[in-house]
Amino acid sequence: MQSLNISTSAMRGIQQALDNTANNLANIDTIGYKRRVASFSELLSDSMNEQPAADNQNRNTSVGIRIGSGARLGMTKLDLGHGSVKVTDVPTDVLVEGNGYFLVTHKIKDATGNVIQEENRLTRDGSFKVSFDDDEQGYVLHTTSGHILTDENGVNIVLPEPVTNIQITAEGALTANGVSYGNIGLWKVDNPDQLQQVGQNLFDAELDSGANPTTKYTNALITGDATLRQGALEGSNVSMTEEMSQLVNIQRAYQLNSRAVGISDQMMGIANQLRSR
Repeated sequence: MQSLNISTSAMRGIQQALDNTANNLANIDTIGYKRRVASFSELLSDSMNEQPAADNQNRNTSVGIRIGSGARLGMTKLDLGHGSVKVTDVPTDVLVEGNGYFLVTHKIKDATGNVIQEENRLTRDGSFKVSFDDDEQGYVLHTTSGHILTDENGVNIVLPEPVTNIQITAEGALTANGVSYGNIGLWKVDNPDQLQQVGQNLFDAELDSGANPTTKYTNALITGDATLRQGALEGSNVSMTEEMSQLVNIQRAYQLNSRAVGISDQMMGIANQLRSR
């Protein structure tokens, strides 16, 4: 039974690693996407130390027999490597160079249309669009998911009229038609591995509705940890070659454990036949 437990637990972890690889491949063209790397950890193991004296003679290894219980998917670590730079020459496309994330917000409404909560999200996707927002009564920069870009105080950036000639400096200063509209907020996350992905290329900022981001994060533009580049985007850091190689390794590991389950089943069948005689 122990061999079955070891193989089945490994197969569950391998299946989760396969799902992770499939998600990386699905986002190979997603702007600002960061791949995740699966890593395994060992389950609880037991040690048998009471062995016959004959087994201890001429022994080169440590005393005791280590009996494992298999492995599981320990964690999926976020790969913070930068993706390729894509020059678009679109004024509302902004590339983050360095360690920083945009803070974007989205209002959640009830059935009557009243705002009940404002969720805060972090993203590296700088492909913003300009459109009119009824709640803000002005034009905003928003992501493809509808989340609005905020300034250095966590307040939505609102343009009172349709503007042209948008200029964004490396330090985040936003101007349009020669009028200044504040500075874009870019926030440094000390431990990005703890960021929780919530879909749509967004991470949970773990901020209360209306909270100032300075209470949790530091401005990466002020500290010099990052700069902005207008008219360019950061591509995904997923490598097709690396992911396909990982896919082959996962397939081989799954086949090995599947074969181990089949052999264990055959051995238990033979033991049952011997006992019935």
